[in-house]
Amino acid sequence: MLLYTFAILIVCCIVIILRYKHKNEDLLILLEKRASEASSISGYSDVILQNLGVYIFLITKDFIVVKTNYYEITHTTKSEIPSRLGNVLKCKNGEDAGMCGKHEACQSCVIRETIAKSFRIREGFEGLEAPVRLYKSSDKTEYMDREVSLSGAFLHLNGQDQLLVTLQDITKLKNIQYELFSAKKAAEEADKQKSAFVANMSHEIRTPLNAIVGFSGLVATSTDPEQKKHYMRIIQTNNDLLLRLVNDILDMSKIEAGTLDFNYSEVDLNQIMRELEQSFRFRLEGMNSSVKICFEQSRPSCYIHTEKNRVSQVLVNFITNAIKFTEKGSITMGYEVRKTGIYCYVKDTGIGIAADRQTQIFERFTKLDTRKQGTGLGLSICKSIIKKLEGEIGVESELGKGSTFWFTLPVLPFDIAPKTIEQEELERTYSVRVHRTLLIAEDIEDNYLLCKVYLENKYSLLRAHDGEEAISLFLQYSPDAILMDLRMPSIDGYQATEAIRQMSSTIPIIAVTAYASEEDRSKVLGHGFSGYLPKPLKRGELLDTLRQVGV
Repeated sequence: MLLYTFAILIVCCIVIILRYKHKNEDLLILLEKRASEASSISGYSDVILQNLGVYIFLITKDFIVVKTNYYEITHTTKSEIPSRLGNVLKCKNGEDAGMCGKHEACQSCVIRETIAKSFRIREGFEGLEAPVRLYKSSDKTEYMDREVSLSGAFLHLNGQDQLLVTLQDITKLKNIQYELFSAKKAAEEADKQKSAFVANMSHEIRTPLNAIVGFSGLVATSTDPEQKKHYMRIIQTNNDLLLRLVNDILDMSKIEAGTLDFNYSEVDLNQIMRELEQSFRFRLEGMNSSVKICFEQSRPSCYIHTEKNRVSQVLVNFITNAIKFTEKGSITMGYEVRKTGIYCYVKDTGIGIAADRQTQIFERFTKLDTRKQGTGLGLSICKSIIKKLEGEIGVESELGKGSTFWFTLPVLPFDIAPKTIEQEELERTYSVRVHRTLLIAEDIEDNYLLCKVYLENKYSLLRAHDGEEAISLFLQYSPDAILMDLRMPSIDGYQATEAIRQMSSTIPIIAVTAYASEEDRSKVLGHGFSGYLPKPLKRGELLDTLRQVGV
């Protein structure tokens, strides 16, 4: 009986033990489940922290990092996170010293100072902006400079003072702010320059206009032929000055817009300089100046591939300035063929330029003598032209001994065969033809009268007041050539030319227009015209163009 009772007790113990084990297993499974859920929640929080775009650091007063989302950004693992804030960030100073706070520069670090103060006063801070220098990788081979913004929230957790620091990289924002600030300053400076430019241009335009208007009135009332001649010279001088001023303004605006025209071709450098020598010799004689001008020709033939008009423009500016500042002696122009290209120069025996001014004269609105007429734009434009031609420009000068202005072109000369006998005979034939009939299509009376004064001694003239009348007179008289204004009432110059071309593909039609850009010239020559003349018309250019088209 006793044995039976003991057996029952043993069975009961076994049952109890089995039931307890089963419950324990269920408890362990539940614990594992809860742990997994907790781990998943922690993982979600880490993902959230790592994708905020703001870096978060929970630190102690010793700058030890308790938790951060920054380790993902630096491509390390949690176990590799250095203990202090500067080491987590890979601050160059802290890394170089082996520990954040040990470098001598750490004593003046505004970030450390602000965080330490926050722990002392037990308050947070916000809006701290500071520069930092951080290593890009663990090998410390490269570093980067950044601008950061920090804020801190003071916390007392589990009996310990801690600081929740948020850090944001604001380098791009700072760069944008700097660019906006620079743009604002540039806009303000441009506005000042514009105001100065308008004031300067108003003065420079009114100066020659004053002479033109004043002496034009005196010419009308004067009865002395010599006096009238003198007044006309003054008017012509100021006309040239005003035209040069307008051209400078147009060129400067094109340079600003990047639309200054450059059309390259084979150019005879000797011819350019010979023509300039002759032109300026006449000008000096008209000024009763004793200054002599000469061209030093280096070789019998010097053809180069460049932009003829722009090279001439630079040389004209150099010579004009030389005349302005040379009262006696000579002005010499020429060129040298060097290994790297062509060196062109204009040398004078004028007043010279002080050394401290030589670096300024190629800047805008720079005038060596404010008493001399001019805009102060010419040399600046020359500098832009030569830069576009991939050359260099400069000056060598000494006070009282003269100046040499020069520029280089990275091109080498080549020879071109002379004209054939047939070509020369043909040109001579054209040059002896006189009193041919010209049809001038011009609606403005004064413009027609100017053409009449220029041409009536050499040609028989017909006048059309608009494009429709031009077509009618062409059919009636069959003129030898036509000077066609482009802007006219009823039918304009383009339409009239198109109609005449349907009847004759050979008659020379020369466009005469105030549209003076290279784009305008290209447009004109692409619409059936034989030649192109920009206003204001000059007699020499007009006659040369007529000769070129065979009349």
